Amino acid sequence: MFRIIDGALYEGKVSYDAWDVRVWREGGHTEVSASRPVIWAEVASAGPVVDLLGNLVEPEPLTEAEQAALDAERKEKNLERAARRARTKCRRLIKAASLDEMLTLTYRENQTDRALAQRHFKEWVRRMRRALPEFRYVAALEPQARGAWHIHLATDRLPKHVSYRGVRIDAWKLGTRVWRSIVGEGNGLCFVGGKDRFGRPRRDRMSIAQLAAYVSKYITKGYADCDAEVNRYSCSCGLDAGKPECLRLHCTSIRDMVETIVFATSLERVVAMSLTPMGDRFWFCTEPGMKRGKLNDVGGIRKG
Repeated sequence: MFRIIDGALYEGKVSYDAWDVRVWREGGHTEVSASRPVIWAEVASAGPVVDLLGNLVEPEPLTEAEQAALDAERKEKNLERAARRARTKCRRLIKAASLDEMLTLTYRENQTDRALAQRHFKEWVRRMRRALPEFRYVAALEPQARGAWHIHLATDRLPKHVSYRGVRIDAWKLGTRVWRSIVGEGNGLCFVGGKDRFGRPRRDRMSIAQLAAYVSKYITKGYADCDAEVNRYSCSCGLDAGKPECLRLHCTSIRDMVETIVFATSLERVVAMSLTPMGDRFWFCTEPGMKRGKLNDVGGIRKG
């Protein structure tokens, strides 16, 4: 791979004697990603191109079709990167805040206007806070197959009962009553709890890490239908996901890298672990547990 920086041509080569590692820890949760670093070195001056006779060669301009295809490709990549960043931020906000209740807001009618769905949701949050002043959330919008929007959100565990318009009701009914006061009676539902892979209500309660993955995955669904500046998730004010720690492990083999990461992080519950087919990227995620050591920058584990 090549880059032109300040008029000079640089070549990037993957280094196979180290790993760049990003470690994120908040609320007892750990996410670790590792990839081979790319080392850039200057190879030549990026001056004008000449032929064998020394004549200046002007690059041929792109046709309108070629330029349009190039612009479309760049837009697609930018949207994909924006969606991945938003998904990571959404997932980490839920974990850092320890949000452990799953809610889903739906429309009965085929409501396909994203901006309207966002306005309805904003008003729903405002009214929910009248009954639950400490109400916190992280939410993502998802288009259904029919085109209608619905909203997945993670919140704090709901109390058993709550007062709504002067009447004491079961808290799980609150979301639906507030939602229908906005979108119309019988036009929507606030479903409490997640669904399994067959679309049925889950009988078991999801862990915080599972809930965070469930909500955030919808951010990258249909990302091409959203502009880059569109907010792909929303959250309560004051929530902070923190920042990852970046370091370099000086070990050559995949096995050494994986063992270093796994034994330096919480081992009570491994949520996810994956390695790309080419062996150049590794992903590891855990939930709270007993820590055995701490990653350092010399390719090993520091006990403590």
